[in-house]
Amino acid sequence: MPQHDLTALVAHGLVDTVITDFNQYASKLLELKKERKLPYISKQDVMKEMDISDGTLDTWCKHGLQRYKPNYNTTKIYYLIDDICKFIVLDN
Repeated sequence: MPQHDLTALVAHGLVDTVITDFNQYASKLLELKKERKLPYISKQDVMKEMDISDGTLDTWCKHGLQRYKPNYNTTKIYYLIDDICKFIVLDN
């Protein structure tokens, strides 16, 4: 088998893997969004759903994950679900 045919087969296999992974990611993201009425998730829910500690989430914020805090007097912190998904994908 010529070298360029082998390269094409390997490249095709990698593309198939990337497409499969992306489709799984996209379907999970849609599933998460269907369950929510708002695009935001509370800090407590992020830690619970991602099974991470407060310290880990703070580290993510230090590395660029955007926090959102309502204008009214509250200690609640929220995150956009899309931001969390993008951060995790970019962090790998």
